[in-house]
Amino acid sequence: MGSDGILLIDKPKGLTSTRVVEKVRRKLRTKVGHSGTLDPLATGLLILLIGRATRFSWMFLNMDKTYLVKARLGVKTDTYDVEGNVIEEREVKVSCQEVEKALSRFVGEIYQVPPPFSAKKVQGKRAYKLARRGKNPQLKPVKVRIYELKLLECIPPHITIRMKVSSGTYVRSLINDLGESLSSGAVVEGLVREEVGPFSLSDAVPLERFLEADNPWDFVLPVERAFSFLPKVSLDYFNAKKVLNGNPVLVKEKAEGYVTIYIDDTFVGIGKVKSGVLKPERLLIPEGIQT
Repeated sequence: MGSDGILLIDKPKGLTSTRVVEKVRRKLRTKVGHSGTLDPLATGLLILLIGRATRFSWMFLNMDKTYLVKARLGVKTDTYDVEGNVIEEREVKVSCQEVEKALSRFVGEIYQVPPPFSAKKVQGKRAYKLARRGKNPQLKPVKVRIYELKLLECIPPHITIRMKVSSGTYVRSLINDLGESLSSGAVVEGLVREEVGPFSLSDAVPLERFLEADNPWDFVLPVERAFSFLPKVSLDYFNAKKVLNGNPVLVKEKAEGYVTIYIDDTFVGIGKVKSGVLKPERLLIPEGIQT
C-alpha cells in the first residue's frame, strides 16, 4: 500500500468535484486533491492526486481534454445547460449541414467568454456567486485552442459532438456560442469527459466501486506511472545530489521540455531540460535518499 499516487475516477452525475474529493479522502484517510473540476451535470474522468502527488497538479491542469457533448438547439438558459433557468426558446430551423459548417468556424485558436455560472473569479469573487445574487459578472474573454469538433449525431434539435480542446476551455460557452452562430440558441444536455492528456476514461474506476472496495489503494497508481509519457533522465550520484538540493545540472540526454527524473530506478520528480541543462521543477524525494 502506498501513500502517494494518482487515482482515475469515473465521476457520476450530480456530484461536484469537491464532493468526490471529500468521499475519497475519507476512504483513504490521507490528503487528496483534484486536477481540474467537472460540473455536477458532467460525468467521466476525474484525476485525483493522492498524498504528495498533489505537488504535481499543475502538470495535469495544463493537459488537453476530450469530451463527448450532447446539446439541444432552440433553447437559451442562464447557465448554458439544461439545469439553468430558460431565458428564451426559439424554433429550430437548422440543417445538419449548417451545424457542421458552424462547428468548423470554431476550430483553431478562439476567444471565449466563460459562463456566468463558473468558478472564474471577478474582482476576487467567484462568478457563480455573483450570478446567483442576480448580478451580471463581467468576465473577460480567454484564448483557448479547439483541436477537433466532430458531429457524431444530428437529429435536430438534438446533436452529439466529440471535442478535443485545450486546458481552460469552457464546453458550455462553446455550445452557447455555437447556438448563437446558428441563431437558434443551444444548451448542454449531457457531458462526458473521456480523456485528460494521455489518460482515458476506460482506465478509470466508477466512484461507487472505489468506495465499496475492501482494498481501495489497489486503484491508486504510482506517481511515476502518471508521467510515463515523458522522457526519462537518470542521474548519477554526483548530479543527483545537486538536483535534490534544487540546483540545475548538465545532462547527456537530448530531451527538451519536461522530463521525469530518476536516481537509479527511483523516481524523484519532474524537471525541465533546455539546451542540455536540467532544472528540477517538483521533487518527490523518497525516504532513504539523502539530500
